[in-house]
Amino acid sequence: MRLIVGLHHLELGGSQLNALDLAVSMRDYGHEVAVFGNYTDRPGPMADLVRSHGLPLIAQRHGAERLGKTMPARPALSRALARAAREFRADLLHVYEFSVGLDAFFGAHVRRGLPVVTTIYGMRVPRWMPRYGEIIVGTQQLVEEAAAFRARPTLIEPPVNTDSDDPAATDGPAFRAQHGIGAHEILISVVSRLEPDMKAEGVLRTIRAVELLDDVRVRFLVVGDGPSFADVSAEAQRVNTALGRTAIIMAGSMGDPRPAYAAADIMVGMGGSALRAMAFAQPLVVLGIRGFFLPAGPDTVGHFLREGFYGIGEGDVDAAPLAEALRTLVDDPALRAERGRWGRQLILDRFSLKAAAKTLNEVYERALAHRVPARRRLSEGARVAGHKAIADSLSDGARQRVRRLLG
Repeated sequence: MRLIVGLHHLELGGSQLNALDLAVSMRDYGHEVAVFGNYTDRPGPMADLVRSHGLPLIAQRHGAERLGKTMPARPALSRALARAAREFRADLLHVYEFSVGLDAFFGAHVRRGLPVVTTIYGMRVPRWMPRYGEIIVGTQQLVEEAAAFRARPTLIEPPVNTDSDDPAATDGPAFRAQHGIGAHEILISVVSRLEPDMKAEGVLRTIRAVELLDDVRVRFLVVGDGPSFADVSAEAQRVNTALGRTAIIMAGSMGDPRPAYAAADIMVGMGGSALRAMAFAQPLVVLGIRGFFLPAGPDTVGHFLREGFYGIGEGDVDAAPLAEALRTLVDDPALRAERGRWGRQLILDRFSLKAAAKTLNEVYERALAHRVPARRRLSEGARVAGHKAIADSLSDGARQRVRRLLG
């Protein structure tokens, strides 16, 4: 099988790293695999990572653009993805996140009938998404929610490459020395794209929690870049000035962030980054939005296995409760070690890349076996376009009310 994997973008992020790990696994299954990704100014770190794994990269320059209210897909990217599929002679497209899913659906699928598999590692599956075709989601909750209005999705929890994401495979002490972090200091780390809509909030809250801890042993390392980098850096500088020391280190983006995971004593984060933290046997506090945080452990794992390593709080973004949760780990090295061992074992037992790759190969086989007639492709395209246009015309409050009504 000839396969193109379409990335959300070429910046470093959990979805893109998961996509690359699975793309390499599919190549190891014997498939011919190429990777498609778009960028705004210049290709991000994912471009080099894709090439370093020996996969051909189709990088498409595309200006920053949101899906418009009158257009269900981005015309330029839709055409570029269809052209890439034609030139690569692809049998199937596997794309990540719903924006690229729409580009693939309205281009290569509706026009040419090429099968499309879409992975959504976000927190919801929009009701305007196509009702047929293979969709992969990352939580059991999303499987159940989406099955109410479309063909049942497949659950593939964000996989972890436990061979490379292993504390024994990376030199954490060297990374600490490089950043001037002493062996006696307790390093809290986060590896995250800094985006205003989701991830920056938790990082900013952690910076303020470190300020409240006011413990000379504690330092916080932020690895990542993105639209909110300047705002996060400004807050880091404010806290460093207030504490009179460099408590917060802004490391920027890393092509290979594994040393940052291995060097930490405590990790904070969400999604795929949270899973990688546990693979490195690090105690973890999961962050979300609207003030959510929850330490990962045997007593909280049920929440994460159902809803994902993420959460939505009640809107109280006071950093004091998070500071106390971090203090518990800072002051108890035995608890840190215990949580680290537990997390590593959970990843080995449930989130291995090998198991995810086997399930994904089965999804591909089903997608190739299901050919959709042109008439149905056109009618479903019209439904998706109309439904999305109506949804986009509603205010945020109206959309929330409709979602509650529909369950």
